[in-house]
Amino acid sequence: MDFPEDFLSELLQTDADDICFEALQETAPILENNMKDILRQDNHELSGELIDSIKATKPKKAKNGAWMVHVRPTGYSSINSFSVKGKGEKMRKYKISNSLKMIWIEYGVAGRQPARPFLQRLVNQTRSASMTKMQEVYNRKTGARDES
Repeated sequence: MDFPEDFLSELLQTDADDICFEALQETAPILENNMKDILRQDNHELSGELIDSIKATKPKKAKNGAWMVHVRPTGYSSINSFSVKGKGEKMRKYKISNSLKMIWIEYGVAGRQPARPFLQRLVNQTRSASMTKMQEVYNRKTGARDES
């Protein structure tokens, strides 16, 4: 097998942290958009503010050297009222975190709301597009050619 003369020098000059940062930065919007789409498809009554609050963080390097990006709901509900079947509308004394709403959708609330799991479906639907985008970034940074 013949390698180009500059193959190893290009590969060794590539910064792994730079590749990881850029790959995650370009992949995060894919996950963010897919999460919003899945919640819209489920048409859950708590999802209006929740969908608008979903944001991706900037990629960060953890203490153990792993790179990660978080895509999550942020903020709190602006509505303090909620409805109870047969009892009309009630008022809360506090606002509900959008993250808590997501937990309620995923796992349900015992005796009140059935679970509507969506996170595994999100991972399954996003995996291929995310891996393709990360491979594109890797190929671009290292000068590799796409073999597919």
